[in-house]
Amino acid sequence: MARVFLVNPAMDIPAGFGAYRKLMEPMPCLGLAYVAAACRQAGHEVRVLDNFVENLSHGQVVGLARDWGAQVVGISMLTPTAQTTEALGLLLRAGFPSAKVVLGNLHAALFAKELVGRGACDAVLHGEGEIRFPRLIEALTAGGDLSAIPGITWRGPDGIMSTPMCEPIEDLDALPYPAWDLFPWRSYTFLPFVTVAQPCLSVLGSRGCPYSCKFCALGYMGHRVRRRSPAAIAAEVEWLVTKLGIRHVGFVDPIFPLDRRHALDTCRAIRARAIPGEWWWTSQTRVDAVDEELCREMRRSRCRRLLFGIESGSDGLLAGIGKNYTTDDVRRGVAAARAAGLEISAFFMLGLPGETLAAARQTVRFAMELDIDFAKFAITIPYPGSELYDRLVREGKMGSQDWGRFTTFNPDPDSLPFVPEGMTARQLLAMQRRANLRFYFRPRIILRHLFKIRSIPLRTLFQGALLALRQVFKGGG
Repeated sequence: MARVFLVNPAMDIPAGFGAYRKLMEPMPCLGLAYVAAACRQAGHEVRVLDNFVENLSHGQVVGLARDWGAQVVGISMLTPTAQTTEALGLLLRAGFPSAKVVLGNLHAALFAKELVGRGACDAVLHGEGEIRFPRLIEALTAGGDLSAIPGITWRGPDGIMSTPMCEPIEDLDALPYPAWDLFPWRSYTFLPFVTVAQPCLSVLGSRGCPYSCKFCALGYMGHRVRRRSPAAIAAEVEWLVTKLGIRHVGFVDPIFPLDRRHALDTCRAIRARAIPGEWWWTSQTRVDAVDEELCREMRRSRCRRLLFGIESGSDGLLAGIGKNYTTDDVRRGVAAARAAGLEISAFFMLGLPGETLAAARQTVRFAMELDIDFAKFAITIPYPGSELYDRLVREGKMGSQDWGRFTTFNPDPDSLPFVPEGMTARQLLAMQRRANLRFYFRPRIILRHLFKIRSIPLRTLFQGALLALRQVFKGGG
């Protein structure tokens, strides 16, 4: 069996988030925690570095892996961390050549041949890794046949090679619980508009999304939905709360609830366990996936806040990005959640294809009309793997491909990867600043957060207020 060193890479927070950087905190790495658990179950010795928390230099990471005697180093690669992760991979292979470097996650899968070709890794693992990564570890360390492992890319004797993908994991209940004991989980939080209590950790109820929103890259991983059983979900929630002392369990499914019957059964399974203590759960779903009865059942099972990806206040723009619902559906979904006593966070996108300044203002007005508690106004980013990215590349309309700037709060107008026609980058960033100011600097919202919701620490509220005031007087990002 092998020594496996898993890394959640750091990113350049100041460059990617500008003035919003102080609001960014480390979040649970659920995917890596599942992989760590699967490797340990297969008999490998596992160590984890969450470098988003530790923020070590590349040289320090290489030294840590070398000193521990790692045989395989696995690194998760998403788009905003792609450049720093590739640099780390190159340094590992140069400074610690006895270890094998494997990259995984969406960005690595999309650019696998380029990454292997540039020498950033020995192999890329595509798709879900719980079953195949332990097999890949054995092959890499024991001289096994890589061509027998599905869904990998590597440099073979005849050049760069890839094996066909395998079917996704069907029995999610059979996976071991995430290996949170290997992570600095007490340092984790969710973003300020998500976190309702601490400590907090994530839970998975399902994988796969049946929808095809044009800005979303998850479709690359497939649209077939696989669900865990309500009993298994409830048992893990109880384990998190009673064994680890978690007070906020956050579902990280693309959409939960998605299936009404599964959602009702899950809520009732959680209630049946009578889990003690002051704890809550949250989830992200669609406005057209809920009704008042379902929301009330969720509230009774200790759901506190729902996250809705609303995106726009324009029916035309919603249709253009493939949301398949209308602003009337948004109003009904928000009303159902509010009637059940749930708090609501809503996500909006500015700079969608075809959006004008007038349409962006309409979205901001729509957000202010809704009875919601939080609004996140994000700059539209065409992430690799999405239909939007592919179309813009084909049309030659992609701007910067500085992956570290592919964040929804990128402060630099010169490095935005996409700006819709008829709008400038500076106008788009100014619209984002004004949207935050107009939504949050209202007496009703201020009083609600100070005296009713009270889930954001006063320190964070103070930082947010200072940020807003700087933007008022300086107009800066």
